[in-house]
Amino acid sequence: MKTGLDIGDSIMLSKQLEDSSIDLTITSPPYADTLSYGKKVTTYDEGDYAEWFLPLATELYRATKDRGSFILNINDRVIDGSRSIYVMDLVCQIVRQTDWTLVDRYIWAKKSGIPMGKTWPNHCRLDDKIEYIFHFAKTRKNFKYDMDAVREPYSEVSIARMKASIPENLHKKVDEDGTASHKGSRIVQPHPLGKIPTTVFDFRTSGTVRGNKHPAAFHPDLPRWFVTWLTDPGDVVLDPFMGSGSTAVACKEEGRDWIGFELNDTYKDIIAERLADIESVSDLTELFK
Repeated sequence: MKTGLDIGDSIMLSKQLEDSSIDLTITSPPYADTLSYGKKVTTYDEGDYAEWFLPLATELYRATKDRGSFILNINDRVIDGSRSIYVMDLVCQIVRQTDWTLVDRYIWAKKSGIPMGKTWPNHCRLDDKIEYIFHFAKTRKNFKYDMDAVREPYSEVSIARMKASIPENLHKKVDEDGTASHKGSRIVQPHPLGKIPTTVFDFRTSGTVRGNKHPAAFHPDLPRWFVTWLTDPGDVVLDPFMGSGSTAVACKEEGRDWIGFELNDTYKDIIAERLADIESVSDLTELFK
C-alpha cells in the first residue's frame, strides 16, 4: 500500500495492507463513547468495543513486520458512578484472541489536562488526568527498539546515589525467620547518554497544538517519542485512526514514511495544512491516495 492518507473505514482498509509491511502502528482510536466528528457520529458501546476492535488488531498483526510493534493510546470513563473496564477487557481480548504479545503498559500523566468541573456530584472523585498506552509486539523478545535514542538526563539525586554501592540483588532474600537481607553490593556507572525512561510519560496535550480543530487530537510529542524509540529512519508507520494527522507530522519530522486511515474526509485539509508547515508541498493532493 502506498504511503499517504486513505479515506475510509480502518478495518476494511487494513485488509489491503501487504503482509509484513508495517514497522510500527501507533494510534488512538475512538473511545467507548459517542463522539461527534462533524457530520459523522460514531458510537462504540463499552460492551461490544472489543468485538469491534479485534478484527483490526488481527489485520495489524498480519501486516506488521516480525520485529514490529503496536502502540495503543486509549482511556476509560466513569459510567453511573463506576469505572468502566472496557479498556481492560479490550487488552485481555487482544492477548487471548490474537497473537500479539503485551510488552508493557505505560501511563500518560497529563499535567496540563482540563481541571475537573462542577459536574461531578459532591466532588467524590479525584481529578482524573491519566490515559493508558499499551505496547504490543509481534515477536516476544526481539522487537525493534533504539534505547539510546530516547535516554534522558540523570537527576542530581541519581548521580549521587550511583557514587555509593547498591545491593547486588534488588530482590531481598528472606531467611526462615522472616529477616530480609541483600547479597553483596556493586557500584553502578551512569550511562554516557543518560538514563532509561520510566513507564510514566508527561506528553503535552492537544490543547497546546496551534490551531487545533480536531475534537480528540493528541499532541505529536506522543507518537514522536514511540516513533523515535521503535523505528529507524525510512521505516513505515501506520495510524489507522489518523484524525488531525499528529502521527503523520511526527513521521515527517523524524524521517519515517507513514500510512494513515481516516473515515472523515473533512480532516484531509487539516492534515495537509499541518504537513505544509513542516515542508513545502507543491501539490497537497499528492499526500492523499
